[in-house]
Amino acid sequence: MRTLLVLGLVCLTLPFTLSACEKVEQRTTTISSSSDASGVVTQSSLSMTNYAMRAALGNNPNTAAYVTITNKGNTDDRLISAACECATTTTLHTMKMNGSTMEMAEAKDGFVIRSGDTLVFAPGGNHIMLENLTHRPVEGETVNVTLVFEKAGPVTLPMLVSNTPLAKAGTSGGMDHGDMKM
Repeated sequence: MRTLLVLGLVCLTLPFTLSACEKVEQRTTTISSSSDASGVVTQSSLSMTNYAMRAALGNNPNTAAYVTITNKGNTDDRLISAACECATTTTLHTMKMNGSTMEMAEAKDGFVIRSGDTLVFAPGGNHIMLENLTHRPVEGETVNVTLVFEKAGPVTLPMLVSNTPLAKAGTSGGMDHGDMKM
């Protein structure tokens, strides 16, 4: 009887345990060749990790998405835009300190990802801004965000929505974003 009770408890709690594990799963998307934004086939080797979207908070009509992109290829590429069905406008943004004030600005020319470098989009730093939400992403949901690269073309990432996104602020593989020409 005791064995059946323990087995019953394991069966009842296992789905919840697995569900919790899914939320901390490390997701990686790698492309080794693709077509560019114009449909021209090119060789590219980009790896995308730590992608997540912040849940829509309160009445805020906007939210943000994050990703770490590593260029493992031999040529530079450029992230030129992003899109998401949950927002009417999706833009790439930079964040920088101006004295004691943090300033956000649209990166209209996108971000160059040099061969061998890593570009980090994280809370408090560069990010993908999802504006005028048509669907309010909620914790635990998965929402597709499409990144468009100059050479690699479009790449769609299934981003887990979280109140505390998985992407971490930190280094960007030695790349100094302040010297980027956009």
